[in-house]
Amino acid sequence: MSSLSIIIPTLNEERHIGTLLSEIASQTRAPDEVIVVDAGSEDGTREVVGRYSFAKLLEGEPPVACGRNLGGRSAGGDVLIFLDADARLTETFLEDFLAAFERRRLDVACPLYFPYRSTRPIEVFHIVFNLITRASQGVLPSGGGTCIAVRGEVFRGSSGFDPSLKFDDIEAIRRLSKGRRFGIVEERLYLSDRRYREGGVARTMLQISLMGVLFVFGKYSWANHLDYDINGTHRY
Repeated sequence: MSSLSIIIPTLNEERHIGTLLSEIASQTRAPDEVIVVDAGSEDGTREVVGRYSFAKLLEGEPPVACGRNLGGRSAGGDVLIFLDADARLTETFLEDFLAAFERRRLDVACPLYFPYRSTRPIEVFHIVFNLITRASQGVLPSGGGTCIAVRGEVFRGSSGFDPSLKFDDIEAIRRLSKGRRFGIVEERLYLSDRRYREGGVARTMLQISLMGVLFVFGKYSWANHLDYDINGTHRY
C-alpha cells in the first residue's frame, strides 16, 4: 500500500487543530506522517500541535499556498493529502479514501464536502456543489482546499500552489490534473460552516457561485478581487 502524508497549514487555529489531530489519531488507517505548517499563529495553535507526538510542526509564512508548498515539499509520502485545520474526519475516512484513490489509479482527487452540524440551506448548497463536481470531474476538475489528494511524484514535479492567487487550491487542482487522472472520491469529508456564519449565508453562497463562473473560464486572478475570506488556514 502507498505511504500517506498529511499536510495541514495553520494560522490561529487553536479552536480546530486539536480536534482534527485527534481524529487523525483515531483513523483505522494511520497516516505515515503528519506535517503541520504554521504561519505565525498568535494563539495557542503551536502548543496544541505540540501535544500530539506524531505531528511534525514546521514554521511557515503566509499565504496558505506557501504553507501547503512547504509541507508538500517536506513530505515523503507516495500520496499527499492537504487538509484545512477545520476539516472533520470519520474514523474510516483515510482508509476508504485511499483505497478508492488507489483502485481508480487517480493522480489528483477530492472528496465530497458536507458542512458539519450546519443549517439545511447550507447543507443543500453543498449537495448541489457535490452534484456539479461529480458531473464535471471528467472535463473540469474541481474541489476545494479543505481536502486535496495528490500523488507525491506529481506534486514534487510541479510548481505546487501559486501564492499569488487567493484561490490557489482550484487552480492547482486544474493544473495538476492536466493529462492525468482526476476524480471525485465518493467519501464524505465534513467542514466548518464558519465562512457562512461570518460572511452571511446568502452573500457567501453568491460569492461562491460567482467564483465558480470565473473558474470555469480560468480567471483565477480575477477572483483575487472578491471580498471573500475566512479566518485561519484558508485565506490568510
